[in-house]
Amino acid sequence: MLRFRRCLVALLVAALAVLPALAAPADYLAQLPTGDRWIAHLNNDLLPFWSLPAALGSPTGNFPSTRCDDGSALNFQHPCAIIAGNPYLMTPDQYLVPESRQTFGYGVAYHLTGNTEYLDWMKAGVQYIRQNMIDPAGGMFLNQDLTNNTWGPDRAFRDPQQLGYGVLCLAFYYYLTRDDTVLPDILALKNYILGTYYNTQLGTMQWLLQSNDGTAYNSKQLVADLDQMNTYLVLLAPILPEPSQTEWKQSLTTLSRSILGVFYSPGDNLLFTQADSPADTDLTKTGVDLGHTSKGLWMMRWTGLMTGDNGLADFATAAGRRHLTRSYVPEDGSWAGSVLPGGALDKDKNWWVYAELDQLANTLALAGDPSAGQYLPQTAAYWFQYFVDPQYGEVWNGVNYGTNTPQRDYPKAWQWKSAYHDFEHVLVGYIGAQWLHGQPVTLHYAFTRSVDPGDIHPYYFSAPIESTVSSADNQYQTVTFAAPSLLQTPSVTAASTASYLAATLAAGSMASLFGSGLAAATAQAPPGTLPQQLAGATVAVLDSAGVTRQAGLFYVSPSQINLVIPAATRPGSATFTITAGDGTTLTANTQIAPVAPGMFQMNSAALAAAEVIRVHADNSQTIESVYQVDASQGVVARPIDLGASTGSVYLTLFATGLQNAANVSVTVAGHNVPVTYSGPQGSWAGFDQVNIGPLPTSLAGSGRVNIVLAADGQTANPVDIAIQ
Repeated sequence: MLRFRRCLVALLVAALAVLPALAAPADYLAQLPTGDRWIAHLNNDLLPFWSLPAALGSPTGNFPSTRCDDGSALNFQHPCAIIAGNPYLMTPDQYLVPESRQTFGYGVAYHLTGNTEYLDWMKAGVQYIRQNMIDPAGGMFLNQDLTNNTWGPDRAFRDPQQLGYGVLCLAFYYYLTRDDTVLPDILALKNYILGTYYNTQLGTMQWLLQSNDGTAYNSKQLVADLDQMNTYLVLLAPILPEPSQTEWKQSLTTLSRSILGVFYSPGDNLLFTQADSPADTDLTKTGVDLGHTSKGLWMMRWTGLMTGDNGLADFATAAGRRHLTRSYVPEDGSWAGSVLPGGALDKDKNWWVYAELDQLANTLALAGDPSAGQYLPQTAAYWFQYFVDPQYGEVWNGVNYGTNTPQRDYPKAWQWKSAYHDFEHVLVGYIGAQWLHGQPVTLHYAFTRSVDPGDIHPYYFSAPIESTVSSADNQYQTVTFAAPSLLQTPSVTAASTASYLAATLAAGSMASLFGSGLAAATAQAPPGTLPQQLAGATVAVLDSAGVTRQAGLFYVSPSQINLVIPAATRPGSATFTITAGDGTTLTANTQIAPVAPGMFQMNSAALAAAEVIRVHADNSQTIESVYQVDASQGVVARPIDLGASTGSVYLTLFATGLQNAANVSVTVAGHNVPVTYSGPQGSWAGFDQVNIGPLPTSLAGSGRVNIVLAADGQTANPVDIAIQ
């Protein structure tokens, strides 16, 4: 314990290097494309390709899954060159995913333009799916064999990703229209997918109901979880009637924590797409695209905001900012496509990955970090110049790094590329551009009934309504949303001392302030009661009740102060007033909550600050470390032996911000592990511990596994350990 405490003291006086540097002022807005530019992109670059008669199918709504690059229909007897010779593309099937995605695209086109022809095409697609692709026995058919018009496959071989995308267009149609006739289908499909595929033993969704053609039924695939969130759960959960709204929000929380527990690598800040073996989530062995991490963090942020889980929202925001920094390619002003095994960027560009990164940057720029938008003028210019097919419209599947030439291995319309990502890209690009320029957002709806104004949102976002104009027959509504006030990057940032996230903080917890000129000298508190002044510096905390209290100080320096927030601080907005030894005064604002858990980490790879307690057969105990020091004097994970002969293994985790929590839960690799104690540790003010165990012996051989703690509905930053 003594050795661990020395390490913790080092953590408490850690340098600013573990926190992202403060952002520069948002001076990019003059170069940022306007909302009108995004509407022009929709009208001039995308819609011509999707408005061709060949795109609409026969009858209208029976949209073809694959088309040639000039927009013409695929003739299986005389296929165009880009499709000929590709057995997958030449399979005579019609697919659920592109049908739903194309239907979604027409909905976005109406949403942005008000042209009711696009809404009619969307309705035709929705009708076709409801009449033909919903399986009365449960779920949806994934494809139709065009040679004999049979629908399949068997229910046992359908995966939840494709089922989620089947719900996509139904959800967006309901969002646009509040047509209650479609809602029972949506609710039934959601219940079927989550009820059938979520596997508590896996801690995540299973891939199939029965193993098939070399694919295990219990394969853990990120998209099984994630693509329920982005296709329907996040969009509709805030506007559903009860009890569905509460149930859907709980599903979002469950899926978010599953994703963090199973697929996220805290050290790499990446979401891996598969987690069936240790190698699947080991960046030295397995590469991963940058798009799923973008989408996952985007969805988790929305989930946290919607459910009141500030910890999840704060984590996703901070992780998203780091992800943008990693993904940007400055030499050509674009986004990379993936991370290769070993960690190098693959700088070739992929259309959907690119769109996801732009959408994340837009969202974070609107959410209090204007500098997150600094990439957007360059990335948008690159998209408009190199991704768009200037002859026939639509965007290429990808663009090659260096030559900026299109990747043409696949056509512009096929099973997994059909008017979803590029149309959503336009919608979010328009909203972001308008609001970053201080302009209102105007969107079009077609409500079939009266709708509470509080339930009308601009896609995933929220904003006050400036005006609503209805058509003469009240079938169509044009809604204008006011531009939000953009927050400026503060000169002093308040963060959890455990997680270093600029986040909501708990009364009585350890917090850190980062800035410049915070103290005239560097000093550390001696053992015992914390002083309220160090090196002449003090920190006063003004709470929401108007009461000011002095904080106890662990450490001060010109760039960082570590302190304990007074336990009596009331929840709500709070202001830190820092007075340096030379009399300089600075302030920092934060939010205080009763519970805001943060997990301490032993290194920059998010190794859990923890101890192993091994209970032997004779009830004797031994304490072991979760870390070791390597040849370069770095702190690295020490694998934990879970062999049956070694006794039961418990963990003591170290945290802050959860002393007031009534309900603490912990998962390890997605598995619930009993919590035997949570509360003050006793060594330092604000320092908490959580005891969990025994760890399941089934985790033996798992390698690095994540620990996700939640306290009173607040998710802590994920950390990990190694299991041999």
